[in-house]
Amino acid sequence: MPDSLEVPTASGSRRRWGRRLVAVVATVLVAALIVSVSVLMKAFVFKPANGPDAFRDAPVSASLMVVAGASTVQGTISADWVSGLYEPGTDVVNAGINGHTAADLLERLDRDVIELDPERVITLVGTNDIRNDVDPEQSQENISQILDKLTTQTTADVAVMSLQPLGEQPDSDQNTRVRAYNAMLRSEAEERGVDYLPLFESLEPLLDGDAPEFSFPIIQTAFDKFLLGKTFNEMSASHGLQVTADNVHLNERGAAVAGRLAADWMEQTR
Repeated sequence: MPDSLEVPTASGSRRRWGRRLVAVVATVLVAALIVSVSVLMKAFVFKPANGPDAFRDAPVSASLMVVAGASTVQGTISADWVSGLYEPGTDVVNAGINGHTAADLLERLDRDVIELDPERVITLVGTNDIRNDVDPEQSQENISQILDKLTTQTTADVAVMSLQPLGEQPDSDQNTRVRAYNAMLRSEAEERGVDYLPLFESLEPLLDGDAPEFSFPIIQTAFDKFLLGKTFNEMSASHGLQVTADNVHLNERGAAVAGRLAADWMEQTR
């Protein structure tokens, strides 16, 4: 018989439970981190399958249309209206990148648009210029250069889509700036004889005069979509919004308007 028996003590039990608790908490935190990284990658890093790279070396077998811009075009944290433009005989390139400004689009215009030799091009860019307080004169210069390059270095039909509302209070400071930006877009388009697609003007009548103050819960938008599987319309309902999911990105209702404007223009330029 051993000289002594080990008798569990209260302090020993507490240490064991403490280690187990630390292990459980660490496991939960690691799992949460993995989920969070996956959501954010899907929302902000992954690109559409029909991006420019998919068409760069592809044989020309169809009419090519490029839609170029930022997140409202990319359609990962905004409802996707670009994919719905596909029709037999026409390939649609999604050249939208989350967060891009007019300057960013200008910088990649050759590679992502012009070198693809498109038959049609739609641009929708500028919301991030407003949100980032880019000098309006610099924005106009960038838009001017984009349209000059598209009209002189391609044979494509070109259309400029106006920016969607920034927040859903029509008379807010943000939307006053959006109207001024859209007036600039219309002027630059008319100067070059390219078409202007009135997205803002089509969405404005759908806005509720009782809309909440501007906020931009972008991270919540990402988790609502990629973790909880909510539609953008469901996000809108939870925020008291009509055509945007989070005051910036289009919900399915708003995206349907953008898609209809683009599809009608495609029909006119057929």
